[in-house]
Amino acid sequence: YHSIEFNRDWVDVQPTYTMNSGYIYSGSWVFTGTGCETVSGGGTLRGSGTLLSGGFWAGHDNNGDYSTTINSNLSFYYSDADAYLEEAIVLPNIPRASSASWKDNKNHVKLDGSDAITLILDKKVDKYRHSLVWVVGDSGPKWLNTNDIDTEYTFKPTEEMIKYATNTKSVYGYLGIGTYADGTSNAIMIGTSKIGFFIDLPEEKYSPVINSATVKEIGNSKVPENKVFRYLSKKKLSMQAETRGYATVKSVYALHNKQQFPFTLADGVYSVNLEGMTNGDIQFVIEDSRGFKTTQEWHGTYVPYFYPTITEFSAERDNPTVNDGYANAKGTFYNGENNVLTITVKDDVGHSVNATSQLAGNEFTLKQRINGYSYDKNFNLTLSIIDFYGQSTKKSYVLTGNLWSMILGKLTTSVHMLWVRRNGNNPCGIYNEGDMTTVGTTYARGKLILGKDNDFMVTKTFTTNVVGLQGNQAAYAYVPYTIPEGYALVDFYDACTTVWHGCTIRANDESRKTVIIYVQNLSNTEVTPAATVYLKGLFIRKEK
Repeated sequence: YHSIEFNRDWVDVQPTYTMNSGYIYSGSWVFTGTGCETVSGGGTLRGSGTLLSGGFWAGHDNNGDYSTTINSNLSFYYSDADAYLEEAIVLPNIPRASSASWKDNKNHVKLDGSDAITLILDKKVDKYRHSLVWVVGDSGPKWLNTNDIDTEYTFKPTEEMIKYATNTKSVYGYLGIGTYADGTSNAIMIGTSKIGFFIDLPEEKYSPVINSATVKEIGNSKVPENKVFRYLSKKKLSMQAETRGYATVKSVYALHNKQQFPFTLADGVYSVNLEGMTNGDIQFVIEDSRGFKTTQEWHGTYVPYFYPTITEFSAERDNPTVNDGYANAKGTFYNGENNVLTITVKDDVGHSVNATSQLAGNEFTLKQRINGYSYDKNFNLTLSIIDFYGQSTKKSYVLTGNLWSMILGKLTTSVHMLWVRRNGNNPCGIYNEGDMTTVGTTYARGKLILGKDNDFMVTKTFTTNVVGLQGNQAAYAYVPYTIPEGYALVDFYDACTTVWHGCTIRANDESRKTVIIYVQNLSNTEVTPAATVYLKGLFIRKEK
């Protein structure tokens, strides 16, 4: 007999005996067995048969399990013939705990304040009742209610449950079900079981929140906040953000041109400085420990600004024996966003003049009148340009005096070596066969013609290589040079490449004997190949 309600089984016991051969005669014998009444007798015992018949109630434990050992004993007057039998028995489990399932097989529930799932309990005895606890992560058992649940329970999760699992969007947990003999306060729990569930977190409710996001220009004070200038802009990005649903911050960063730039946190504000920007698009991003991600976009106007350059600079006199002339120049600058150039020509003694250029797209040309530069002297002129955004460059040029006027002004005549002679081979009318020295000023008109073997002034060409450049990109080229023995450097000029680069001489590092040249691709779209940079140097023989 099997009783689920009373958690017990009736165990029938029936020991039997068998005489393998012959018989036994005894004045008396006793036959005992577990759960049976004792049988005694005497005389002859032969063959086989059943001497005992009985049984007992086996009360199972709270889990419905039962096991024990039963034995039987046959004792004779002659003890040498005694027999003993012992047997272990295990009874089938009595399934006392109610079985559980989710209605419509729905075991996912949204934590949105309204969604719920229904627990169905299949109890074995009508008066059984149930209690529930929930477990999530390392929470340990948390009571939902005491033993008053019959066959159904509507389960609605709470936010407390998700704080024990902060690394997932779908939180796993289980309900522990206690089955009780009845619904009274002191009822005995007669079985337990459990069933799993998932709490799904809605992204709109539990993803991180960006409370504020700002972009401030800190690279150039004249660049507007809502614009990104190539080369010039440096943006300070700031934002405040928070996670929800007990999640922690995994990462906070800005996304620009498919690259991540991590924020740092100070006084509750995340910030990062961003420079070298290639467009006007920025994403503010925060990711939490559950895998939720929130973004906020900022779009600024991208301005393809480039630095001003001087591609050519020279100066000339109206004629070799006057003090006035022109400064001539060409160059490029970004002619947009109300950008303007301020151009100045000055010399080493502090004289300067503001110049006006003519514009054609991103190119400018200059032809500026200059005055007061004595024709018998050299003057080092410097052209300086600076644009509205404070970016500047310079280029120098030596305005030379009349060479023979400078030389002859220091000559002293040796009369015995100088005479006037006019012939077909000497059209100038003055002929000197040796050295000539003069004291005072020597004046000359017309051309100065030097012989083919003249080495008073010499030029040399120096080269280096430059890599290919994208449209509107630039690089520095470093051109090494040597000064011919016995000569002094006058200046460098005519920097150029084998393709359409703009070349500007930026500096002369005399200690390393290297000229630094700013090389720029003047095209907006085309890519220049690797090229050779050429530079000319002018040298004059030193006095021995």
